[in-house]
Amino acid sequence: MEVKFRQMWLSALAVLALGISVNAQSYQAFAAKSSASDGAVRDFTDQDVTSLMGTLDGLLKAAPRGAAWREKADDALWQFARRLQKGRLSPAQETRVLAHLDGIGRSRPGATASVAGPRRMISTLTVGKTAPDITGRDLEGKPFRLSEYKSKVVLLVFAAEWCGICRAQAPYERFLMDKYARWPFALLGVETGSSREVARQAHTTSPVTHRSWWDEPRAGVDGGPIANAWNVIGWPANYLIDGDGIIQFVDLREEDLLIAVRRLVEAQADREARPQRGR
Repeated sequence: MEVKFRQMWLSALAVLALGISVNAQSYQAFAAKSSASDGAVRDFTDQDVTSLMGTLDGLLKAAPRGAAWREKADDALWQFARRLQKGRLSPAQETRVLAHLDGIGRSRPGATASVAGPRRMISTLTVGKTAPDITGRDLEGKPFRLSEYKSKVVLLVFAAEWCGICRAQAPYERFLMDKYARWPFALLGVETGSSREVARQAHTTSPVTHRSWWDEPRAGVDGGPIANAWNVIGWPANYLIDGDGIIQFVDLREEDLLIAVRRLVEAQADREARPQRGR
C-alpha cells in the first residue's frame, strides 16, 4: 500500500501540480526532507540557523531591483519560514531570526510587507506553538471551530481546487481516517477554490470525506482569510496538532505523516486511558 502511495505522490510531483508558482531557486535552496521516522522533530543548531539566514540573504541580494524584487523576495522569505517550521527553534534562535527579518524589513521600501507573513509563521506557527483557533463555516454552511477538537490529534490540511498534489494525498488521508475512525483523531480541511458549491460537490464524490472550512478566496489572491492568517501561499500545506492544541509537525508527507500520526494518536489514547486504570 505504501509503495502505491509513493508512486502516486511522485507522479503528482512529476507534473508539478502546485497551486502556486514557486521560485525554483528558493525552493531548492531551502528544500529538506522532514523525517518523523523516529517520531521526533530535530532541533536546529545555531550553525543551522546561521546557514539558513545566510542562504536567505544570498537569495535576496541576487534578486533583481525594482518591482521584480518583491516577487523573488516573497518566494525566498516564505521558503525560509517553511524550512524553519520543519524543526524546533530555541527561544534564543527564534529571537535572532525575528530580529534578522526585522532588519530585512527595514532594508528597503515595501520590504516590511514581504516580511510580515514569514515573521508570523515563525513566531506563531512553528513546532511547539499553540495552534491559533480557526472559526468559520464548513462546506454545508455550518459554523465550527478548531478549538472544538481539543483532546483529539488533528491533521489540518490546506487544499485548493486546482491543486493536483492535494488530490494525490487522498490515499494517505483515506488510510488515516479508516485506521483511526475510533481513535482520538480528526482530519480537518481548509478548502479554497472557485466556489463553496464546487468544493462541496467534490467532497460528495470523493472517497475521503472529512469536515472542511470553506475559505472564500480574496480578490486577486488564491487563498482566503484562513489561509492568510496561517500565511499559506502554496498548496498543499498541513499541520499536525496534538490533543493539547500544540503544533507538533508541519508539512509531513507520505510515510513520515503516517508514522507521526500513529505516535501522537497512541499517546493521546494512552493519556485518556490512564484515569480508568487508576479506578
